[in-house]
Amino acid sequence: MDTSTIVWIIVAIVVVLLIVAAVVAVSRRAAEKKAERNRERAGELRAQAEATQQGIRRHQAETDAAEAQAREMRAEADRKVAEAKRLEAELRDRRATLHEHVERRDEVLREADELDPDVDPDVDPDVDPDVDTDADLDSDSESESSTGQHRR
Repeated sequence: MDTSTIVWIIVAIVVVLLIVAAVVAVSRRAAEKKAERNRERAGELRAQAEATQQGIRRHQAETDAAEAQAREMRAEADRKVAEAKRLEAELRDRRATLHEHVERRDEVLREADELDPDVDPDVDPDVDPDVDTDADLDSDSESESSTGQHRR
């Protein structure tokens, strides 16, 4: 081999090495640019996730408030149901007491009719011909009709 061939081989090797170095440098720069783009994209995704997290917190707070309000309303409804049951029981007691008073009054009036010589024993004192016989026993009109014959 002569010197010029050796020089050309050395020059070719240097050129190949320069090309390889340039390719490596370009590829590193591309990798760095890609890494930088990935960092920027990751930052954008993290910012988006943080905004979503704030929405999640707000939505969770609204949900918690609605749940608390529902519990409060349910408790209030339970209190009202209990109060209604208490009032219904009180009403039953009052009606029973009223019925006892009406029966006692009717008993006293019957006794008065038995003792009164002016009352016709053949007339039923509990029937008033002017009153509908299907009326409720607890109504005021029935209470008055059963005593209507006894008042003068």
